[in-house]
Amino acid sequence: MRIVFSLLFLLTTFLVNGQITAEKKAHDFGDLYPNAQTYVDIKFTNHSEKKHFLLTIDKPRDVYYIFSGKTLLPDSSITIRLKINDARKGKFNEEIDIYFSDSNDPTTIRLTGNVKEVASNPLTGCPEFSNDPPKNNRTEFAITIKVIDSLTREPIRRSRVYMVQNNTLIGEYFTNKDGIIHRTVPMGYYFLMAEKEAYKNNYAEGYLNFQRNYIEIELQQPPHTEEPPELIADVPDEPEEPEDPEILIDLNEEPEIVIDLNDPPEEVVVVEETIDTVPEVVIEEPEIIDNRTLAELPDSIFDKAHFKANNITFILDVSSSMNSSGKLDLLKESMTELVSILRPEDIISVIKYSSNVGVMIEGLSGDDKEKINERVAELRTSSSTAGGDAIQVAYRMSRKVYSPERNNIVIMITDGAFNKGSKSYLETIEQNYNDRGIIFSVVGIKTSEYVTAHMDKVVGKGGGSFIQVRNSFDAKTKIIQEIKRTSFRER
Repeated sequence: MRIVFSLLFLLTTFLVNGQITAEKKAHDFGDLYPNAQTYVDIKFTNHSEKKHFLLTIDKPRDVYYIFSGKTLLPDSSITIRLKINDARKGKFNEEIDIYFSDSNDPTTIRLTGNVKEVASNPLTGCPEFSNDPPKNNRTEFAITIKVIDSLTREPIRRSRVYMVQNNTLIGEYFTNKDGIIHRTVPMGYYFLMAEKEAYKNNYAEGYLNFQRNYIEIELQQPPHTEEPPELIADVPDEPEEPEDPEILIDLNEEPEIVIDLNDPPEEVVVVEETIDTVPEVVIEEPEIIDNRTLAELPDSIFDKAHFKANNITFILDVSSSMNSSGKLDLLKESMTELVSILRPEDIISVIKYSSNVGVMIEGLSGDDKEKINERVAELRTSSSTAGGDAIQVAYRMSRKVYSPERNNIVIMITDGAFNKGSKSYLETIEQNYNDRGIIFSVVGIKTSEYVTAHMDKVVGKGGGSFIQVRNSFDAKTKIIQEIKRTSFRER
């Protein structure tokens, strides 16, 4: 009886564990662009002394397969080719269960990756083994070249691309409306140079083959020097209208722009708002109790004796680009930390912007922390970036609670450029700083060096700072430091 039990145990163990092994059980395709290889070949080997069979393949709808055979003789192998569906943009994480006759349990293969760009004619079926790229180094294959603006990441149409191999010009091509060129070339080492009017030339070089067949070239706009804009007359306050808890201002679609300090001033288009003017509050100036500098004060001090009352208007970027790399989380963390130190005499207004500008909070006391935090926690990202229009609205809100005794400051929190909306924001920033002393600062959430250089020039118009936030520590400290710096009472 014990011998029979032992045999049954060994047989069960053999069936569960199996004797067929996969060459690998996971494959990451990475970022996929047109012409990229979207399939992987996985070899399965029979390590037993018995013949076994491929029984079935249980796969998701967006995975296709073929196999080189179904019978595995002792010490032999078969190949299963698995292909993902590259006709659907976005990340994928697929599991494929493959059953063999040696085991009750499947061998699970995981495929991951991200389809960044869908090809114009994607192949949905799995290619046959006979369709493998030939080994001849002169075999021609398709490549994709994309030219983009390094600041906005938008494609640049009608940019010229030169293709050079062995010091010989192979061709001269122009990008389409999506900033893309599709060509068929032999394998080899190439030099690619892209140019476009109003941009600095840039190049890419390297060996191109079936696996490396996507090339992205970024073009930068050169730095400009700007003549100071002519100041215009003071813009009167808009008439008061009934209060509306949430204001959405529809904006007419305009050509996308980046921050270009050479743009000529445009006439400010006044957008009617339903914002009630907050009654002016007379602030009694307390006597300064000591002569310590800001650097000498402990971090815990934020009192009336050392810091003015604040009139802070936040402009929060909730465009789609803020949805990546934890940027929106850092924005929320920065706001939450600042709210925790606000005093009852501090006044807070908050607007958000993507393709529309929305007023979230109007003239709340710093004592109303719970309501402010609730509104910030509800933020979600969407659409493009109407930063220029948001700045215009923010200054009109700031002026409604303006007081010369306060620290009046507008703070924009963003990850980059304003690619939609009014172009007259630079004039608005400079005029309000010169006439009323309203400071303009920018908090850059994980911005690139190129964006940072432009933002430094923007905040220079408003007497503020450009503040880099790249991690949680920055989020918890840097906005608070800016508020303390600008509201500190000089001795």
